[in-house]
Amino acid sequence: MRIVPSRYTHEQWQDDAFSNILSVTLDNSNPKRSSRYYLQHVAEELRSENASVLITTATFERVLVARLDESAVAASGTGVSEYLINSWRMAQTVASNLRGAKGKALDPAVREARIQALIKAQALLVSYIGLSLQIPDMFSQTGRPGQTAIVDILLTDDNPMAELLPELLSQLATRFAGDGLPEVIAPIINELALRSLLRANRSLLQPGFRSILAALDILTANRAIAAAVPFMPIFDPEDCNGRRMQTGTALGPFLALSAFPASDETIASVYYSDAPQRSHQDCESLHMNLRTTVQFLQSALFEVVNRLVRSGADERAQTLQFSLRVLATNALRSGMQVDFTRVVDDGFADNLASVWLRLSEPFTNDAMLKRLNRIDPDWVTLRAMRTLANGGLDDEHNYISTYWQELTRVNADKELVDAYLKSKVNLPSDSTGGFIPDCFFTTAAALHLGPISTIARYIEMLKRIARFKDEINRIERMPELLSPMHRAGLPMLMQRWKDQLLNMEREKCAMDAQLLDPRRLSSMLVFYRFVICFLLRQVDKSGEFPQQPFSMPPESSDSSQIAEKWRMLPEFIIEDAIEFIVFVTTYAPDTLIDSASQVGQGADSGLGLRTFDDILPLFAVAFLARPKYIRNPYLKAKLVDILHMLTYRDPREDDDYVDTLGGNIPGTLRLHPSIQQFQGNLDNNALARVYLVPALLRFYVDIEQTGSSSQFYDKFNIRYYIARILRALWSRAPRYVEVTRSFFMQANAGAAGATTTGSTRRDQRVIEEFVARLMTDTTYLLDESLSKLAIIRDIEKRRQQEQVPEPMPGDESQNDEASRLQEAERMARSYVSLAHETVHMLAFLSRLVPRPFQAGEVVGRLAAMLNYNLQQLAGPKCSSLKVQDMQQKYMFNPRVLLSELTSVYVHLGLASAGPKSAEEREEEEEAIGRFTLSVVEDDRSYSVSLFEKAYGILEQRSLKSPQSLERLREFAQRCQEAKVDSRLMEYLESQAPDEYLDPLLASLITNPVRLPTSDNVMDLAVIKGQLLSDPRDPFNRAPLTVDMLEPLPDMKREISEWRERKIQEYRANQ
Repeated sequence: MRIVPSRYTHEQWQDDAFSNILSVTLDNSNPKRSSRYYLQHVAEELRSENASVLITTATFERVLVARLDESAVAASGTGVSEYLINSWRMAQTVASNLRGAKGKALDPAVREARIQALIKAQALLVSYIGLSLQIPDMFSQTGRPGQTAIVDILLTDDNPMAELLPELLSQLATRFAGDGLPEVIAPIINELALRSLLRANRSLLQPGFRSILAALDILTANRAIAAAVPFMPIFDPEDCNGRRMQTGTALGPFLALSAFPASDETIASVYYSDAPQRSHQDCESLHMNLRTTVQFLQSALFEVVNRLVRSGADERAQTLQFSLRVLATNALRSGMQVDFTRVVDDGFADNLASVWLRLSEPFTNDAMLKRLNRIDPDWVTLRAMRTLANGGLDDEHNYISTYWQELTRVNADKELVDAYLKSKVNLPSDSTGGFIPDCFFTTAAALHLGPISTIARYIEMLKRIARFKDEINRIERMPELLSPMHRAGLPMLMQRWKDQLLNMEREKCAMDAQLLDPRRLSSMLVFYRFVICFLLRQVDKSGEFPQQPFSMPPESSDSSQIAEKWRMLPEFIIEDAIEFIVFVTTYAPDTLIDSASQVGQGADSGLGLRTFDDILPLFAVAFLARPKYIRNPYLKAKLVDILHMLTYRDPREDDDYVDTLGGNIPGTLRLHPSIQQFQGNLDNNALARVYLVPALLRFYVDIEQTGSSSQFYDKFNIRYYIARILRALWSRAPRYVEVTRSFFMQANAGAAGATTTGSTRRDQRVIEEFVARLMTDTTYLLDESLSKLAIIRDIEKRRQQEQVPEPMPGDESQNDEASRLQEAERMARSYVSLAHETVHMLAFLSRLVPRPFQAGEVVGRLAAMLNYNLQQLAGPKCSSLKVQDMQQKYMFNPRVLLSELTSVYVHLGLASAGPKSAEEREEEEEAIGRFTLSVVEDDRSYSVSLFEKAYGILEQRSLKSPQSLERLREFAQRCQEAKVDSRLMEYLESQAPDEYLDPLLASLITNPVRLPTSDNVMDLAVIKGQLLSDPRDPFNRAPLTVDMLEPLPDMKREISEWRERKIQEYRANQ
């Protein structure tokens, strides 16, 4: 290639190039430069110094400063920053030409000298650009500020500077590294953040937000800039907290971009305007498009935060502290009643959680969970409670440490927590977990205050919609519920309500798009898989789970015996895992069996445990079997919820009634595949086969006392779920029937607790209390069910027989009756289902293990309860229970109730089949006699005719087989024979001295015990029955347990001898 000699000297070339770049001149006589700004005073100064009047590297900065003078800026009309950027662009263009084809014709030495001169000029321009951003007051304020100019370039595709901007940012980062780069970058980030708050850029239905995210991506793609962002003054200002974190921090406005209807009302009102009227397929199409947009948004946000986290240890700590401070100052989001003027909205919280969820994926997505051992349960003490200077993450105002300190713990009260933290926080930290535990706990907290809190409000919204629909339908059916004044304007009111309902349904559709996104749910389930394994590892007897099979921890009678680190864990960690599983089981069960959610290949494969198949059954069984590890009874109740949903059988298809013919036809309702799969998982889980049934029976007892004001009603729902779970297990696998029998009969007592709750004594107490609770529940639920049905029947009958007149103004009688009917219907629907299930369990268990139901402490009350309800179902008033649509509307089947109730009489009043030893036969006969005598001694309800009426109904309706009917007749005959024995008992009680009579029931004592708390003597069966329902001394309310009772063998012998003498006297006189 021919080298072209230069026409200029190097100084002349510089003058010409720099004059063009800076658009200034020192020679106003040159016509080619007439349009450039003439710096006369600089030219005169150079002449006075006898220097060359040329713009060279030596004079470049002098000329530039003169051009940046306020008068020069004012004359040009272009702002300082804009001018500097344009000048830099010109220099970059000239340098590019020299490096390209145009420069190849020059002598290499000449070209290199020119390039070096341009590099020096650019360096000066970059310095002044940075200074104009860093210290804007140094320069004239005419024109656009630097940050505005740069953001305009970032957001404008056709700007000639757009392609060159990354290079300018790179040079800025290089020049100001260690010299105030965070202050240089801050105005740009802040300006971009302000632009994102504009309506055109805030809505995900408009393209503007994509440009915002693209600009942020360009800025943070530079590693030096990304490393500077966490140190910007606006990154996490001290005076920002709560809702202000959304607008007053560097990343807040970007994290606030959202498709949640609370963030952007057009999502519901425009995008989903007609969604409630659309088909499911059309709605799914709308959801798909919106979900794609949200995934783009959250991926972009993740990339930004990921760059900050990976910039270095200090940058990572600052980013963690910002996230934790956001969570700490927005703790109210997890409350029941949220004031959204004080906390960040759903979109912000969801995006933050999404970012941390993605950051956690490298260790949570591992099928083998190899890094689970890196999570220290004492993280709160080691990191959250210490400042950055002390190796922690707490902020200067202690927002973070205060938040984590005030959290409810798994098994410790506030006093214990405060003492523990005080003793640990100043000790040297031995934590070596690094970023993994920080990320784990931050992600857990972000999910707690983000998606989990949003899910809770979503569920409440669904309930509101359902109630609102029911109310509209009810008023349309029964307008008399309204007052006459409101009835006149009913059409207008109804339209207003329907419009309100439409808006609620639009909002629901918008929420569905995000909360039911399969990809999002799968990602969350993978994280909670890791959480559950972390929790199981903490209670595992060996502490090696999941690398080693789970070993059930020993039973603890006292919470103080449990490891402190477990007790101090924040409760929300286990609560959120349970709540999320309940949510996906209810609203998105496909997620449970999705291959992406399962992660591992199965316990037998050696390639990692599967979420649904292996981990979830273990989680539910372990914490139900060892209830002392979790203090909050409602968390354990949620585990029962999960088991109930995943072993669900539609009650309308039950065909396993005890000793009852007919029933329902199974299989008409299509259940989700996850139910069948989970039941198979339970069958294959060794721990479930051993511990599940005893754990459920124990929890049936424990839920009696929850500490809540609504505990009386809550316990019935929970017990209903337990009954349904047990029913599903018993009908599916005979092994569960045998486990139940073994537990009740204590066949394996002392066998290392293999089938027990931990000890034989505890098992026996659970059995006794379970029988007492089951009996009490049956009494209450049947009584309530039948009384509510009687009310419904009465109102229906009166409406059929009477002509109801048009209500007069002010006459509220009809309104009262309609309200009473509505309340009775609501309660009947609930109580009838509960009563049916309780009676079925009583019938099933009394057949399987009759002895506990024949025990002296319960048999009297049980017999009275059976007699009373038999009278209700077969007595003179049984016709009053027949109401309209009673099976379809209330699921009330009095025939099944009667049949199963009478089965209990047979199970407890007649000998069971099968070989028995002489001792067993004697024990059985004694128990049967005790039950039979209790039945006939109930003067309030027992009668021979009642059994005859029940027999007639059962025979007429073909509810029992001939063999079963014959056994019922046999029991009725035994009752008649036992009636004679009851007269003997009356004689003994009338002749007995006061000290031989129980002070509570005035019945003859057979096994006397002394109450150490009051020094009274009572019959053992009577006081045990009393203590089952109330563990206090009946005479002075002092705490009392069965273990404290003192036997009186001498008195027992004395009473026995007196009894024998009196029996002989009685028979001699007959």
